[in-house]
Amino acid sequence: MNRNNQSETSLPIPGAAYIRYSSEMQSDSFSLDAQLRQIREQAERDGVEIVKVFADPAQSAYRKKYRPGINAMREAARRGEFKILYVHKVDRLARRLEWSLEIVHELQSLDISFKAVEQPFDLRTPEGKLLFHLVSSLGEFYSDNLSKETNKGKLERSTQGYHNGAVPWGYTSQLRGNRRVGVPDPEKALVVVEMFERYATGAYSDMQIAEWLNAQGFRTNRDHPFGKDTVRDMLCNAYYAGKIRYRGMTVRPKGVSFRSTPPQISEGRHEPIISEELWQRAQAVRAGRRATVKTIKKTVRVNLLQGLVVCANCGRRLRIQTPKNCPTYYREESHLRGYHDCPYIGQSVRAELIDAQVAELIQSIHLPENWEPIVRQMLDNQSEQADPEAERKEIRGMLRLMRENFERGLYEGEEYQYWQKVSSLKEKLALLERVPEPALNRAARTLLDLRETWENSTKEERKDLVHIMIQEVGVDVTVKRVLWVKARPDYEPLFSILDGLQQDADRRFWIARVEANGNNCDIEADTGQMSTGVEIALRMSHNVLTGAEEYVQ
Repeated sequence: MNRNNQSETSLPIPGAAYIRYSSEMQSDSFSLDAQLRQIREQAERDGVEIVKVFADPAQSAYRKKYRPGINAMREAARRGEFKILYVHKVDRLARRLEWSLEIVHELQSLDISFKAVEQPFDLRTPEGKLLFHLVSSLGEFYSDNLSKETNKGKLERSTQGYHNGAVPWGYTSQLRGNRRVGVPDPEKALVVVEMFERYATGAYSDMQIAEWLNAQGFRTNRDHPFGKDTVRDMLCNAYYAGKIRYRGMTVRPKGVSFRSTPPQISEGRHEPIISEELWQRAQAVRAGRRATVKTIKKTVRVNLLQGLVVCANCGRRLRIQTPKNCPTYYREESHLRGYHDCPYIGQSVRAELIDAQVAELIQSIHLPENWEPIVRQMLDNQSEQADPEAERKEIRGMLRLMRENFERGLYEGEEYQYWQKVSSLKEKLALLERVPEPALNRAARTLLDLRETWENSTKEERKDLVHIMIQEVGVDVTVKRVLWVKARPDYEPLFSILDGLQQDADRRFWIARVEANGNNCDIEADTGQMSTGVEIALRMSHNVLTGAEEYVQ
């Protein structure tokens, strides 16, 4: 039966997905994209269409009762926007049993079903309810016990004077007996003393010391330039004075964070680099500079491209800045992270201008009439290729083993090499991922109805829509233009057949170059070179272009 005829006779059930991972290290084995793909495949089999996706990346499960994504999901449920909620596993919903029960009971009161893809149980039956309680309880027990045992071991190490994790800059990790201790690096130790002495005079800021370090040619343990945040952390680290600090507890009372508890301080077994007197002088200067923190109620603003905007020149994220009573800006601030190689440092562009260009691009997206045979050919070509699943499994296994070894401390002193290898393996894994047919068809349906959906959406919904389709937005801050976008995996094949976009070797889609007379010309994306002239622009409405020119002037 033709898919279109099928959709005319029976509309799919509207569903929602909730996805989460706890830390960046978990993302190497099962990312948000992987969770969502598995959920969508199950929903397809159930005759359900995922119309909403709620996500909470890299947030602790216990700091707050309900994470932002959970709260957004509950609000959408009350508005009746979906009839079934999918999660990958129950512990993705909440790690505490009572919280999971509250969420599920609320959904049931709204006549909304709940389904965990990898833990099939039916909450309408006594057996299903029992299994749900068991799985939730085991997840909570595992999390609590793991945290307790981990903190117990770290507490014992610190009590005995040994550091947890990597030694700070200025030290090398050396084996003494069966334990590793920090040993001052002869050259870097002198630099650390100079850092503290400069700061203790009160004449230098964290940023000035970072600039001094970079000018001397020094780099962090991960081979990055020094930034003000890195310097601040170093100048607040009592390890340099021969102390070991530990804020963890074997049991943490409900509602109490680690940072709100006083640290346990022990005498370290390592040699201090600075004297106690110099340490105290530096801390006194910082205490004198610390401004009184005032709690100010702020209006929540919806930033359409939050987390997506990067500098088209250096590729680093642009920071969002909203001065008091002023518009929001996207600003290039690599220097605050210790990088000085971008020629556009300190330059900015009004967020509303860039947001308008992306909105215009989205509303202009139109699949060609022959998109179905093109997509079918893509899938046929993909099926003819050898399935790289064995290679994917091998890479996932390597990542899992590396993570376990990292947690055992086997990469002490080699953290930079560890993260380089992890990044390389993740990139290789991403290139091996295939887009399943259901995911590609869903993406196509989204693009077919995109203009109407956009016009009828709120600011929050438009932000969600952009984040579902787009992974990065490259902006030239000098000419106030969006130069390229990078689509998410499910949408990348479809973006490749859109008019006005041309993909390069780095999988970026460059937007049509517009000459002064308004005619489009080809983009030389394959050269890898980027023109920063004003001729690069979106093919968009006259009023947006006019507004951009006025702002540039």
